Amino acid sequence: MHKIIRFGLPASLFLLLCSTAGAQQAKVKPLQVLLVCGGCCHDYENQKVFIAKGMEERAHVQVTMVQQGGTATTSKIELYEKENWAEGYDVVIHDECFSDIPDPTWTARVLKPHKAGLPAVVLHCAMHCYRDGTDEWFKFCGVTSRRHGAHYAHEVTNRDAKHPIMATFGTEWANPAGELYWIEKVWDKTHPLAVSKNREKGNDEVCVWTNDYEKTRVFGTTLGHHNETVRDPKYLDLITRGTLWACDKLNDKYLKPVPVRAELDNAAKGGKATSSTEERDKNNLAAHAIDGRVGTRWCASSGASGEWLQIELPRTQHVTGCRLDWENPAVAYRYVVETSADGKAWKTSVDASQNRKNEAAHQFDAPETRFVRITFLENDQGGWASLWEVAVFADKNSPAAAK
Repeated sequence: MHKIIRFGLPASLFLLLCSTAGAQQAKVKPLQVLLVCGGCCHDYENQKVFIAKGMEERAHVQVTMVQQGGTATTSKIELYEKENWAEGYDVVIHDECFSDIPDPTWTARVLKPHKAGLPAVVLHCAMHCYRDGTDEWFKFCGVTSRRHGAHYAHEVTNRDAKHPIMATFGTEWANPAGELYWIEKVWDKTHPLAVSKNREKGNDEVCVWTNDYEKTRVFGTTLGHHNETVRDPKYLDLITRGTLWACDKLNDKYLKPVPVRAELDNAAKGGKATSSTEERDKNNLAAHAIDGRVGTRWCASSGASGEWLQIELPRTQHVTGCRLDWENPAVAYRYVVETSADGKAWKTSVDASQNRKNEAAHQFDAPETRFVRITFLENDQGGWASLWEVAVFADKNSPAAAK
């Protein structure tokens, strides 16, 4: 849902500029990006989709996702068994977490295309991979790290705002959730770009950098443990710009124009959420579906069809639509959305019981609405009822207003 601002240009000139820009954009051949993930301790099932979609929205890239190795730290994944495993790609994003592979020949196999000049990006747990008794993987990454501290939100301080990767980030920004890695060594050809304060030790830890690995460009960041971080627009901007820089393509030709998005008022803000069940032991509570935070969610305590989430709006309003941010953005959910004035008599406003798409923005007309209820039926992968956020639109604040 995009809003175009024309800044008062005459219609003919505006159309000409759009046509010219469109023709220029059409000539750009997307960079082929290989995103490798898998291993322990992270929600790769969702995070790979957040990264791929976020990058493709921001740049002319095509992301191929490969998730292998299960949740073990010892997996030698099938991808790397192939002799020319990176053939056809312009850059590889390493987002895997395989720390316990003490085999230098395997490390050499993974690094072979990068030693030959293939650009790379290393994210978060990639820094803790392939501990084979040598420092070769650490040299490739650009930093040596073997542990992390406690989880806490932290500020990221820009140390080189003149660098093309960092030019748009200002002095600092907030990482909404963190698992800050402790850096033992910054290698000679590593250029730190940003740091965060280590609360336990009191020092600054390098958390964003570039590296020259045998004349191959490598971009790295230790940020990216929680979904709340990986979904954050700042993080997606960062890894997109870092990836383009690694390919020497960080320019207006490869960056897509940033759409101006209309900010919609969420009528559910300040309301009350209840549910059929919730995962209390994991803190996935009903209230988290309307708390305005992208990294918290509601999840039912079972995978049964019929689990529901109900929102009582702060006041009765003319509701015109909703947006449902389901946990897994890669699959289609099936559900029903009902509206009510009193929480007793319900009207079906959205029947998505036959839904086959992973889109979940809806327009409808529900005057005098105080309650909205979403009833989960199923999804394509047998997943549970689970929502990151629910937005309810009223009067003129409908999804149509943002187009």
